[in-house]
Amino acid sequence: MARIGLEHYTDVPGEVAALEAYWLLAEDGETWVQTVTEVRAAFGLKAQELTRIVQSGGTAFIVDIACTECGGFTEVAHRTEFASLVRQGNIVCSSCQLLAQQERAEAERKAAQQRREVLLARFPIHSTDPLAVDSLSLFQAVALHAMFGDPAVEDAGLTTPTSIWPKDRRWAPENILCDLERRLLHAEPRTVRVHPDSHQDAFVWKDDAPDGSHYLGQVSYYLYGPEEQLRARSPHLLHTLNQTFREGPWPSQWHDQWRDLWNELTLSYASTYLDMKLGEHHLEMKQGDGTLAALKDALATFSLGQVFNFIYRATKDSAAYYQRGGVNKRQAANSTVGRISAAADRARANGWEIKSFGRPWSLPLSAIGETFFSKVMWQADMMLVPVREVVVPQHAAAVAHADVPQQAQKSPGEASDGWPPEPSDDDIEDCGGCGRRIYGNELCKECQAV
Repeated sequence: MARIGLEHYTDVPGEVAALEAYWLLAEDGETWVQTVTEVRAAFGLKAQELTRIVQSGGTAFIVDIACTECGGFTEVAHRTEFASLVRQGNIVCSSCQLLAQQERAEAERKAAQQRREVLLARFPIHSTDPLAVDSLSLFQAVALHAMFGDPAVEDAGLTTPTSIWPKDRRWAPENILCDLERRLLHAEPRTVRVHPDSHQDAFVWKDDAPDGSHYLGQVSYYLYGPEEQLRARSPHLLHTLNQTFREGPWPSQWHDQWRDLWNELTLSYASTYLDMKLGEHHLEMKQGDGTLAALKDALATFSLGQVFNFIYRATKDSAAYYQRGGVNKRQAANSTVGRISAAADRARANGWEIKSFGRPWSLPLSAIGETFFSKVMWQADMMLVPVREVVVPQHAAAVAHADVPQQAQKSPGEASDGWPPEPSDDDIEDCGGCGRRIYGNELCKECQAV
């Protein structure tokens, strides 16, 4: 049977009597002589007044149940807490609980410090020669610019883990994010390295020691370079890359690499858009090699915006196909790929002019996409341009690489490579047979046929 002791903090007789009545136990040691409502009625107190007296008028403690750690009495704040402690039996007082929490926190801090020392030994900070833009691949240049152009890098020279970039501006498209991060990490020449101050759970541990591997998307990277301060390494590289993107010339290897990067990024956006439109119709499918091959084939001829048009109509028709009955959702979703291929083939064979869709607000460009399409390729709207019609900016080719296709600005009468010159007014004459205004010949095609 439990007993309650009281230590009074008030000298007001009415409050002392109300406090004792509130904590007065019945003979069984578990129930109360008076309910809270009866105590308030007996002393003419409001609910708020009784609560104030219980909280500040004194301290109640259980006489018969001692703390298992220090042996002291266990304080209780109200009747509900008393009933809970009596049911538990073994009790640790609040002071001992606070002390135990402090001890656990100190042990965790020491363990984290020991792990950090192990990580520093396993992943030391390296200083290297400055990175040369000419030695980087186009993908490395774009990925590094997107990663270290993040304002968060300015504080300590460490990148934000790619998995926690904001959803409206991811570092890379979500469906290829890990693949691109892995490619950047292992690309030659090496440009980035994992920093030991990354979250310790981002590393793979074996017997309390890191095995040298880590989880992609969870770690922070630092840039190779000669500077002691890590935050001083990225500004020079960003300045050089910006100048190359803006004024050129490109390194020679970039001219052979831009088309593959364009295809990879547009394919990832088309794949994401397909998943998004299927989801709007409550359909889903696992995209395999066949799906990606169909999207690649369409993107080889049409712009990304036109492929979005095909996807929009194909998913809409697949949803209607399911609603008509006779097929399950998986069959209806899988039929979308064939619809996209058929629509692209018909448009290609008939030479149809397909309306190009804009990029939806719910599918923003990633940081890599913005850097590549806007800074590198100078495309005002990459949704409108098929890859077969894309040409690199005029400044990309140096004089020594004048044979590389570029966006040359020519006078209206100047001939383009392989194409006839634009007609001038002096070249337009009347057909000798029918009098129709024609260019460059004495007879129009119809009259020549006659």
